[in-house]
Amino acid sequence: MKVAAVYCVFNEEEYIAYSIRSVRDAVDRVVVLINERPWARPGAPGPNGYPADRTEAIVRELAAQDPKIVVMKGSWPTEVAHRQAGMEHCLAQGFDYYFLVDGDEVYRADHLQALLEEIRAHPEAGTFFVKCTIFWRSFHYRIPHHAMKWTPWRVFKIQRHRRLLGLPLLGATRFIGDNKTNSPGPRRLVPPERCVFYHFSYARSEAKMRQKIATFSVADQVQREWFRHVWSTWPHQREMRNIHPMVPEEFPVAERVEPRDVPEVMRTHPYYTLEIIP
Repeated sequence: MKVAAVYCVFNEEEYIAYSIRSVRDAVDRVVVLINERPWARPGAPGPNGYPADRTEAIVRELAAQDPKIVVMKGSWPTEVAHRQAGMEHCLAQGFDYYFLVDGDEVYRADHLQALLEEIRAHPEAGTFFVKCTIFWRSFHYRIPHHAMKWTPWRVFKIQRHRRLLGLPLLGATRFIGDNKTNSPGPRRLVPPERCVFYHFSYARSEAKMRQKIATFSVADQVQREWFRHVWSTWPHQREMRNIHPMVPEEFPVAERVEPRDVPEVMRTHPYYTLEIIP
């Protein structure tokens, strides 16, 4: 069973090194596809609107130390095209599973072991769902996995010649949506008591968060004045409810917790001790 962790990133310097370090020992290859610009959207700034940060330098430094890490750079216009480029690499290299990892997602080693056990135990499954915990404004506040309906699709079975009920299907495995492939077979939820991942998309500096919501693939769905009314106001009103930028009720409330359960690699992160990331 060969598993490739695939990253499709643009400007993820805050977390990309920590994310890669958290997964590389558990997989057979780490493939990082660095986009030269955010995914294109009507009215979005051009390539010079968001200058590249240190993501590429960080990833290439890691790759120079570990041959398991492969770096690809290009210009992919959409999220689907970006992720499909990673799938083409996996198909060409003979991998069995595409493990989708964002540049701001981090895993615990014991959770990854459980995830791999689930994959081995269920070879009939085409897609594996994994719940996540989302950090909010720091490592000390989070939206727990049980409070959210969102259950991301994270592992996809790869087939070069696909059949269903004995009948041949057109083409190999490919992405048909942002987080969806045509992998045949049932979908399986990995029990959250065995594995969740830690998502730091909302544990960012103010400048990075402004850029993040402007470069979301669904940035046009962000609630008007969300940054001013929610993001900037929340540190003074921490009981605020319904704080998700697109679907407010998706993040019902951010709970305060001590970050003792975070992946060990995150305990060296400069944000680890901050009450609020400035």
